[in-house]
Amino acid sequence: MGWNNLASFTSSYKPLSLFSETLIKYTLVPSIPLSIIAILSINPSTWRLSEIHHFYIELFAVLLAAILSFYYISRYHTLSDKFSLFLGIGFLANALIDLLHVIVSYNLVNESLFLKYFIPQTWFAGRLFLSAMFAIAIACYPILSRNEQEREVSQHHNLDQKMLVVFLVVLACLAAGTAISSLFIFFPGVVLDNYPLHRPYEIPALILFLVALFYFYKRQLYKKNDVFYKGIVGSILIDAFAELIMSYSTASFDTAHNVAHILKDSAYFVNIVGLALSSINYNLRLKESNDRLEEINTRLREQEELIRAQYESLKESDKMKNEFLNVASHELRTPIQPILTLSAVLRPKIQDVRQQEILDIIIRNARRLMQLTESILDVTKIENQSLILTKELFDLNDIVMNVVNDITLGSEFVNNKNIRLSYMPQHILLEADRVRIIQVISNMLANAVKFTKEGTITITSEIKDNVALVSVKDTGQGLHAEVLPQLFTKFGTKAPSHGVQKGTGLGLFISKNIIEAHGGKIWAENNTNGNGATFTFSVPIREL
Repeated sequence: MGWNNLASFTSSYKPLSLFSETLIKYTLVPSIPLSIIAILSINPSTWRLSEIHHFYIELFAVLLAAILSFYYISRYHTLSDKFSLFLGIGFLANALIDLLHVIVSYNLVNESLFLKYFIPQTWFAGRLFLSAMFAIAIACYPILSRNEQEREVSQHHNLDQKMLVVFLVVLACLAAGTAISSLFIFFPGVVLDNYPLHRPYEIPALILFLVALFYFYKRQLYKKNDVFYKGIVGSILIDAFAELIMSYSTASFDTAHNVAHILKDSAYFVNIVGLALSSINYNLRLKESNDRLEEINTRLREQEELIRAQYESLKESDKMKNEFLNVASHELRTPIQPILTLSAVLRPKIQDVRQQEILDIIIRNARRLMQLTESILDVTKIENQSLILTKELFDLNDIVMNVVNDITLGSEFVNNKNIRLSYMPQHILLEADRVRIIQVISNMLANAVKFTKEGTITITSEIKDNVALVSVKDTGQGLHAEVLPQLFTKFGTKAPSHGVQKGTGLGLFISKNIIEAHGGKIWAENNTNGNGATFTFSVPIREL
């Protein structure tokens, strides 16, 4: 329990620590010098400027606002961030309002009474719009920051984003309209000369900046690992102090008026620095990612070359193996054939029973070796895709009868008196490789004899849907569930745990490839009565 409590405390402490660090570094510490500046700005005669100096300060603000607009909209195009687009549109509108403020103030610099009302009115329009923009953007950050996948999932939230942008545009039009109307209208209560709070209309903008600051921490934007957000919180704090100081400006170009404008420029500049540093960090991370990606691609190319070299080596080894098997199989057949021939000649001349039995063993094993050699040759041809069919037209019934006769004359069948062969013939003209079809039927029938101790083996041939079907049904032990899925693969019948390890395990693999080379299919299934199995192959017949 002690360790769990410690882990729980640590996990809850980390977010609090990050919150405290951001609050101290980006809000409380900057508030100290800003508070001192606010106190020093109370005396209106400490720092007075002329109209031309005010023009340059505001012109600088126009340039900074235009740069901010460009930066934010560029960030939107790079990151598809609707939050940045929202702020970019806002700063563009604010830059236009400041530009109107600069142009009119410069052209009517001698109209002191006009400027007394026009300057604070356009300041009011721009600042109220800017503060409202920050408050809305940060308060609605969860909606604006949704990615493309989330927008596809929820059309409602996508509509919310569009409505927020529309609302911002409407707000910008109202602010621009207010600024333009200042050319013709004097708003009552804009400047109150006989009250301590000379500009009470600065208070709504101040409150909105504080709301934006509150939502910055409520939305936990301080957790974002991007200096961009630190620039936003810094600029909002400076803007809030600018509104506070401007609220007790007694006249145009007095101390509070000048300081507020300098702080407005400073807020823009801090925001630009945050965006610039964020862009630099993004490019550095992108470069690191590209470097890592290039390194990964290089490793992949090296591994690909290694795999290709290993593949070529394996292919060459496989080729050598096949060539060796091919040569070995042919060389094995050379001595086996004389052994079989001479043994057959020698046997009638031997009278001794024991010697006859020994000679029978020699003949039987020579035949097995010959069969194994032929199977290896067939497998080699199949894997090299060099199995060639020699097709001819023949009666399927004739070759089935020949195979049955060969099997019944074999020693394995003759010695087993408990098996009966049943053949249901049907004359079928088939265009195929006679020798290969005989090989498949012989293999199927030999397997049935091999795995059937007693009962009946039934061979059936028929035509169905323009396809010749040959089936061999036995009453043997059937096919085990583990063997059945891989029955027609190489060594697929080699399953010692089930007592069915007989032969090489290549016969059915070869049969499958022979039948498929004819365009047919071969399959096996256990009989429905639970006794034995049925092997069947189909071959298309030629339409006469």
